[in-house]
Amino acid sequence: MLTATDLSVGYQQRALLSGIRFTAGSGQLILLLGINGIGKSTLLRTLCGLLPPVAGQVQIDGRDISALSPPDRARLISGVFTGRDFDPFITIRELVTLGRYPYTDWAARLSASDTTAIERAIEIAGISHLAHKKINHVSDGERQKALIAKSIAQDTPVIIMDEPTAFLDYKNKAELLRTIRMLATDHTKTILLSTHDISAALPYSDRAYLIAESGTFHEVAAGTLDESGLKAYMEAH
Repeated sequence: MLTATDLSVGYQQRALLSGIRFTAGSGQLILLLGINGIGKSTLLRTLCGLLPPVAGQVQIDGRDISALSPPDRARLISGVFTGRDFDPFITIRELVTLGRYPYTDWAARLSASDTTAIERAIEIAGISHLAHKKINHVSDGERQKALIAKSIAQDTPVIIMDEPTAFLDYKNKAELLRTIRMLATDHTKTILLSTHDISAALPYSDRAYLIAESGTFHEVAAGTLDESGLKAYMEAH
C-alpha cells in the first residue's frame, strides 16, 4: 500500500504542490491527471524517492521511503519514466536486466532466480521476440514495453509511471494499457500513472486523482469516471 501524508513536493525546499494525502492499495490502477507543468512529474519522482519531499511523508506498507537505503527502496517501488536515456546499443534483455540490480551482490552478478525473473518479465510484457534487439532498433511502443518489463523484473509492490502512453498510436496505447491493467489485476501491483490520454486510460482504471489548476489535489468522485463527466469535473475545479 502506498500512502502520502501531508506531502509537499518541489525543488530546493520550494513547494509546487502541498497538502497531498492519498492511499493506493494493492491491485489498483490509479490515474493522475492535470495540465502540463502543474507538477505531476515532480510528484511522481518524489513518490519514487528520486526527489526528497519538501514536507510530509511517503510510506509503502508503513515504511517511510525517505528513511530507506536506495537498494531497500528499489525493492519496494519502481518507476517508468519515458525521458530517461539508456545506452542505445544495449539489448532489450540487457535493459530488463537492470531491474534486478537491487537484488545482486557488489559485482552485480546474476543468480539463477534473477535470470528466471528477467525471462518471466520479458514474457509477461510480451516482448520475447524482441529480447535480442538493440534499444535503438525498436519502436516507441516496444521500448515502453521494455521499460515496463524492467519494472516487472524489479518485482516491486508499487510501480509509478509517468505518461507511459505518450507518443504512441492507438493500437500501441491499447496494448500497453492492457499490460498495465494485467499487472494490477493478476500480479496485485499498486500502479499510479500520469496521463493525458483520458479516453484511452479510463476504461482500465479504478480511481483517479486530479491536480487542479489552483494546485489543489483531490480524488475525482467515482460517479464522474467517464470522459465527459471527468472533463466537467476538471473544469469545475
